[in-house]
Amino acid sequence: MQRCAHELLPRSGEIAAQISAEVLARLPRLVSADSAEGVDAVRESTDQNIGAILSTLAFGVPATATEPPLGARRLLRHAVTASGGQITDLLRAYRHGHELIWQRWSAYVRERLDDADLLAEVLALSSQHIFTFIDRSCEYLVTEYRAEFGGSRPPARSPGEVVRELLEDGPVDEGLASSVLRYDVRGHHVALVLAPLAADGDVPSALTTLTRETGGAAAVSLPVGDGTWWAWFSWPAAPDPERLATLAEVRLDGVLAGMGRPGRGRAGFRRSHLEAREADRVARLSSRPGPGVVGHLDIQLAGVLCTEPERARAFAAERLGALDGRDETCARLRETLLVYLSSGCSRTRTAQALHVHHKTVSYRLAQAEQLLGRPLTGDVLELGAALLIDRTLHNGTPDP
Repeated sequence: MQRCAHELLPRSGEIAAQISAEVLARLPRLVSADSAEGVDAVRESTDQNIGAILSTLAFGVPATATEPPLGARRLLRHAVTASGGQITDLLRAYRHGHELIWQRWSAYVRERLDDADLLAEVLALSSQHIFTFIDRSCEYLVTEYRAEFGGSRPPARSPGEVVRELLEDGPVDEGLASSVLRYDVRGHHVALVLAPLAADGDVPSALTTLTRETGGAAAVSLPVGDGTWWAWFSWPAAPDPERLATLAEVRLDGVLAGMGRPGRGRAGFRRSHLEAREADRVARLSSRPGPGVVGHLDIQLAGVLCTEPERARAFAAERLGALDGRDETCARLRETLLVYLSSGCSRTRTAQALHVHHKTVSYRLAQAEQLLGRPLTGDVLELGAALLIDRTLHNGTPDP
């Protein structure tokens, strides 16, 4: 990370000039375009901030050890006194600048680093560094604004209130939300809904276990009653599919965790959460839900098929006939048949998936066909739907 920052540091002036131009174009309320002094203040502040960010990265200086440069304070005074602006205009400029410097920094790092694990670690560490620098700068400027211009302090909002605002449809300032949560809402998110399956289910411990497997992702979590927690993990870049696969395989004792798909920004934060809740809901349709992580992709079709569980259960029983038996033999045959249909009706792939001999697969399929009383290829779509419904509602296990 320091090496990349050293290499990029000589270009800080060029980068700052580009970002200044974009900020001035996007935020006309910050300073008047006709004010040479105001435009110069924006450029000076941006140049000093970009230089400070790259310098602290290059020389290993903690982001918590810095204050806004003099140019930022000059811009604050000009924006308020000469342009009639508000502190919110300056904070918006900082958040936009944050986005722009991150785009350039992350693109440069990706060009320089080929090792995927190293790249992920550098992006995670530098994302937190830049976020902390911007967040502390905004807090410092707000304090200075209140001291100098008498700005009143808005009522503090709890993290729970901010999370619920993000999940609703109304407008939300993502930068301010990120500051309250200490979590970058503009990153790439994966949401989870965790709940105990029994009295001894330890959700906070399960959440800690999952956090360790994220590879350094930022996290925010919120208890929502009855032992249930909502949680989000955030990465500066889209999480690697292998990382998500590792999360999905984490063993959780006594805790069920629904997991949404990755999403970016406020929209991804919300969508991934809704998917995590759907995964939790569908997993709980089973007569005996088991602990562990349930991904939305794994239950998406089942969720549609089981919208009305009683109708779905009747449909499955009718289509499966004698294969609907609740004994261990029928459960094994249903599992084999569902894997077979999901594998494109390939006995070889089914044997590999189940770790059995292909002759065992053929024998089980013949047994299943006999219990069904019709060829397996006669109504593949309905048969597959019936098997998926059965696995969802009965967890694919025989009755005790």
